[in-house]
Amino acid sequence: MTYAQGRIPELLQAFRKFVAAAPDEMNVVGEVLPSGEGARFHMMVCHCGDPSQGRELLRPLQKLKPQDETVRVASYLETQRTINPYSVAAHFQTNLFLPDLNDTVIATIETATKDARPTTRVFIVPLYGAISRVKSSETAFPQPGYELDLMGRWTDPADKANAVRWVKALRDKLQPLARGVYTNQLGETSEDLVKTAYSLNYSGLVQIKRKYDPNNVLRLNQNIRPN
Repeated sequence: MTYAQGRIPELLQAFRKFVAAAPDEMNVVGEVLPSGEGARFHMMVCHCGDPSQGRELLRPLQKLKPQDETVRVASYLETQRTINPYSVAAHFQTNLFLPDLNDTVIATIETATKDARPTTRVFIVPLYGAISRVKSSETAFPQPGYELDLMGRWTDPADKANAVRWVKALRDKLQPLARGVYTNQLGETSEDLVKTAYSLNYSGLVQIKRKYDPNNVLRLNQNIRPN
């Protein structure tokens, strides 16, 4: 579902409300997509269950009058083939975990995307359902809340600096409200970022690393060092 420009605060608030009431069977992610006419909001939804129940759950989003809607019944295989519509492109990205998509976060996103280049985006992944019912000591990731993936793309190398600058500027504005990062969506790496990602669970992961990979063979990643 894609909505008209100029409605970012209203739509993000509706998105937040929808997530708060969503059952485990309903998955939704959002994107704020800048354009020459202003930022648009795009939602991808997936209901794993009875289609009639899924349609009923989507009524609040349909009442917001999307400009374009392509929601339909699809097989698991079809869904997997279309889950990432983006082609390969040079890009820089980073992300943050936020405990809430509150009004301050929404206002910050609106300001950053209002006049941004169309090659940037804010991808919003709510963390709810079964994963939010696991004790923090039993998983490596923070929960519940929202993961915000901030990205800037370019085709001309001369545009790289601007893309990176935009991503980092928005990250820095949201950082005081954040509580960690997701390692798989980081365009840069450092030991500090890895420690930020795993927080209180980092020391336990070091113990596992020492046991199973004491020589740090598996190191071409956001690396947890064994010492």
